Amino acid sequence: MMPKNLAKPNKSIRKPKQLRSIGMKDKILSSALQLFCEKGYYNTTTNEIAQRAEVSIGSLYSYFKDKDTIFLEVLDRYHDKFALAKNEVTSNLDLLKTDNKAWLRALIENLIKVHEESKELNRELNVLSYYNPKVAEVLEEQKRHTLQATIGYFIQLKNDLKSEDIEAAAIATFDLISATVDRIVFGKNEMNRERLINATIDIVYKYFAT
Repeated sequence: MMPKNLAKPNKSIRKPKQLRSIGMKDKILSSALQLFCEKGYYNTTTNEIAQRAEVSIGSLYSYFKDKDTIFLEVLDRYHDKFALAKNEVTSNLDLLKTDNKAWLRALIENLIKVHEESKELNRELNVLSYYNPKVAEVLEEQKRHTLQATIGYFIQLKNDLKSEDIEAAAIATFDLISATVDRIVFGKNEMNRERLINATIDIVYKYFAT
């Protein structure tokens, strides 16, 4: 069952203008993101969010109508967190140019890390995305950013690849990486994760490299 008010933020809630009020709202959102990642959306209450943020429940409700409206704003922070984790690797051009396999491994491991940190939230986001356009939009934006990073990676290596269609090669690799990350984070694996990561990297290079 999806949240009833997920797409209907309350316009009467006041918007903070003073630094103290902005800081309080920021702390509420940061605490909510932590709890949603730890426990999931449905298992987190507004009382727990207020306690984690060290504010009164009355103060929380002065900024947000309910947990659903908190969740809507948290989605943007979740996306920023996801993007930051990827950028730490994708911006490392020195590693990309000197050790392609190490760069690809770092990308896969960073994606695994950020998914594991928000595992419970990820599970619920995948369900909510079928019902709520905002959730679906956030997940699609994450996929687009990761795909763009993969395409950029292949463009950097285009002279070393036998594939004539760099974009298609990037999409195929992106799907393979995504499947590996999902299996490691969400699947019931009897195989060591290092073997799965190694196999993924080997497949990419054996198939695309000259």
